[in-house]
Amino acid sequence: MFETFLARVEFEPNTGCWLWTGAPSAGGYGVIKHDGRYQKAHRVSWALHHGFMPDRDVKVCHRCDTPACVNPAHLWLGTQRENIADMVAKGRNRPPAPQLGSKNPQAALTEDDVWAIRHMLRNGSFTQPQIRRAYGVSPMTINRIARGESWRHVHFNWPFEAVSSLQEKAA
Repeated sequence: MFETFLARVEFEPNTGCWLWTGAPSAGGYGVIKHDGRYQKAHRVSWALHHGFMPDRDVKVCHRCDTPACVNPAHLWLGTQRENIADMVAKGRNRPPAPQLGSKNPQAALTEDDVWAIRHMLRNGSFTQPQIRRAYGVSPMTINRIARGESWRHVHFNWPFEAVSSLQEKAA
């Protein structure tokens, strides 16, 4: 088993990591069949080099923060709490920047649409149902825009050139 394991390892001289070249799992961790089932390669590395497989509630953590690394010198045992504390101490817990407005892949509107909708609602030229149908969004979407609960970064002085074309869209 040890020779089969090492055949799937590439030694990285700059970092000292042993990079798993076999099958990857979600998150970049290696996967290998061991004891009749698929397991993460870094856990199997621990077992091969230390003579025992840790309990399922014990994590095999990385000092190097490289998921594909299986170097036993880069691995340590810890609880989930200790692993999270290590992540926080290394500054790897920053949440991704929020994708506001049209940068959000699920956005059905653009900032210009929202600006026009707010102006149409403010001057009373169209009702919420008319606007909702014109833009193909839910009543809740229009309601939240009207109350300022969503698209907060779009203000009434939002730069906008084509007001009339968007108002035509809602007509």
